[in-house]
Amino acid sequence: MARAFIAIGLLLSLSLVACTPAEDPALARWRTRLAQEARLTDDELGQLRSFIAQQVRGRTVRVVEGGSTRTLDEAQTAGLFDVLTLPAGVFDEGLRREGEAVARVLNGPARSDNVEIETTQRLLIDVRAVLPRRYEFSYAFPGYGQDQAYDLIIEAP
Repeated sequence: MARAFIAIGLLLSLSLVACTPAEDPALARWRTRLAQEARLTDDELGQLRSFIAQQVRGRTVRVVEGGSTRTLDEAQTAGLFDVLTLPAGVFDEGLRREGEAVARVLNGPARSDNVEIETTQRLLIDVRAVLPRRYEFSYAFPGYGQDQAYDLIIEAP
């Protein structure tokens, strides 16, 4: 009788393991690569940008700013992710650690309201989730305009 219970328990355990969906191999590969100190090559950067753009497509994006949360519309979301879709000048700034969180920082030029004033945008990619978790926008000249920073919430599809 005890053997029967053990056999049933073993079968149930195996069926639970079999029902667990396998992790996406591309996600696992990026998770491993993004955690490494070495900067991304230009090819890797292009592949990562494409992968993340695919991951966020069709998802609701919300920003947390000053304690309040708001949902972005499609145009606002597209502007936020320029660093993914406009390749000119984008580079891997390396890893940024904040407590337990580790992010890969993608840095690129941003659209400026003055052609004479350079602006920069950074998109921080969470190494574990392989999704954007923070956006930063800044002017080259402090005090010229208002720098912005948002924590991001990318909702599941």
